[in-house]
Amino acid sequence: MKKSSRILVSLLFLLAFAVCLPGVAAAEEIGSSVTAEGTVHPDLQNGIEVNMQEGSGKESPLIKQWNCTIADNSDGTVAIYGETMAYGTVDYLDVEVFLQRWNGSSWVDVTSRAYSDSSCVYVRGSASIKAAGGYSYRCRAVHHAEKAGANSAKASVSKALLVQ
Repeated sequence: MKKSSRILVSLLFLLAFAVCLPGVAAAEEIGSSVTAEGTVHPDLQNGIEVNMQEGSGKESPLIKQWNCTIADNSDGTVAIYGETMAYGTVDYLDVEVFLQRWNGSSWVDVTSRAYSDSSCVYVRGSASIKAAGGYSYRCRAVHHAEKAGANSAKASVSKALLVQ
């Protein structure tokens, strides 16, 4: 699949995710830039930045794309989301998504959610979690794939989000 097609498919998944979240409007097209980690698509209206990280077969023989995001639902909760995509069907694929809060000196895990599947190419999941106002939060995810005894693991981190 061409890179532009992969990006389009990923953006469609993210758009579907944004439409399904309560209190989060569909992302407005405001441009994108390329970073060392992948393609960043900022959504300034909702205060989120989606970091589409993509590897090559040399870096990760199983995991093709991995990312996580956080969004403020403006109702005392935040939404965390993570996804993992393999190059092809794998025996096992998962993403564990962590909500982290800044305690003034380091990021501390508040809670996590795990999403997994077998004999698949793609896994994703999201959750709305209570978040106290006045703190900065971010999403961290660990992505894992297994096929015929081979294992691959990746990690991703979202930008910080101040919850009012």
